Amino acid sequence: MSPKQRKTGEEYSVRACVPGDLTEAELSTCVAIVRDGGAVAINLGKLRKARMLAVASKDGVIVGVGSIKRNRPERAAAITQRSGFGFPNETPELGYVAVALQHRRKRLSHQLVGALLKATPGGLFATTDDENMMRTLSSAGFARHGSNWQGRRGQLSLWLKEAE
Repeated sequence: MSPKQRKTGEEYSVRACVPGDLTEAELSTCVAIVRDGGAVAINLGKLRKARMLAVASKDGVIVGVGSIKRNRPERAAAITQRSGFGFPNETPELGYVAVALQHRRKRLSHQLVGALLKATPGGLFATTDDENMMRTLSSAGFARHGSNWQGRRGQLSLWLKEAE
C-alpha cells in the first residue's frame, strides 16, 4: 500500500447501510453528490428505495455514495436488449457511485463498490459511460459484455459481476 493510500484510509471511513439508517439531511447530501456527478435520474424517493447504500465520510460528513438499486426486472430486460447480451432479469443493479469533487482521485469509488460487494452477495450488473468508473468496475471483478449503446451523455456499456 502506498503512503497516499494509507493516508486516504485514515482520513475516510466507508460503510454499507440501508437508506433508513441515514437521516433526511444525509440522504439529501447523497442525492446532491450523485447529481453533481452527472446522474440526472436521482431524487430522494429513488434513493430511499435502494436495497443498499455505501457512504464515504470524512470528519462525519458524507463525501461519497454508492448504491445497489431496487430490483427492476424491466430495466435489466431493457439493458439486455440494448447491449445484446443476456443476463437474468432479477440481477440487481450497482448504481449511483459518486464522490464529491474535492474528494475525488482518492480511490473512494473503489472503496464504495467494495463495501457494496461485501454487503450484497450474488451477481450484479452496472452500466456506465465513464472511463474512471470502468476502471473501478474492472478492478472490482466486473467484466464488460455486449455492445455499447447511446445513453444521455455518451456510449454506455454493460458490466457484470458473477455471483461468488
